Amino acid sequence: MKKLIYVVLVLLLLVSVSVFGAWAPIAQAETELRYADAPIVSTLASTQIYYTSRVIDEGETAGGAPLYNYSAGYANACGPIAGTAIVAFYDKYYPELIPDWESYYPATGKYRLQVTTYTTPVLSELYTLMQTNVKGDGVSESEFKTGLQTYITNRGYSVSYTNVKSGSSLNYSACKAAIDSNKVIALFIKPGIVYDIWEYSDHDTFVENTIAGNHIMYAYGYFQLKYYDSTGLFRTETFLEVSVGQPATTFAYYKVDSSNLEAAYVVNVG
Repeated sequence: MKKLIYVVLVLLLLVSVSVFGAWAPIAQAETELRYADAPIVSTLASTQIYYTSRVIDEGETAGGAPLYNYSAGYANACGPIAGTAIVAFYDKYYPELIPDWESYYPATGKYRLQVTTYTTPVLSELYTLMQTNVKGDGVSESEFKTGLQTYITNRGYSVSYTNVKSGSSLNYSACKAAIDSNKVIALFIKPGIVYDIWEYSDHDTFVENTIAGNHIMYAYGYFQLKYYDSTGLFRTETFLEVSVGQPATTFAYYKVDSSNLEAAYVVNVG
């Protein structure tokens, strides 16, 4: 009888470990936000800022950045698309991150357009490594970071992430320093606004475009405008230049004090 009770207790313990040990990490992962394809919708809203003079402080990573977007057959792929473009960015400095292809023009340092022969295999691999659509639509933050890290380390390089979120918004000085050091920044955002900026002789127009869902994109430039009138400095607007990953809007400007920022990391490869 004692032996029977012991066997039953062992079986119950094994069942408990099997069920709860397997369930708990999945449940934890599923509490993370998911990032999937998020359409960009023009709201037709705009803001005009008139000025007497202005001062612009701007900078980009060398050669700009790869502006990749949607590929047919890969649903909810904003994470793998951003990851593919980040891989292509660093392929310029760490050869063979994309096998048998240079993501830039050696003569100018400018980045090439995406070429499906070479970029789609990277996207496909990242799509798998990031477990896209496995636990829900798209990817989570941890799935994105782990999948990108696995891809890069499999090519013989290291990768780490430096947090540049400060409070609810971006640490602009840290972002600027990273971009000046030729590094890009992965951004995880909830639904919100990115901008087109139209410049005129006496005013600027900021045109709003709404990203309708949780989205992953990356930043490769900064753009700060200080506006002056007869009384002096009256307004400052500060943006990061971002690769959005959408066919209709390949790049846009994202305000550093936007309230929809979930996470932001400098991607360090070496």
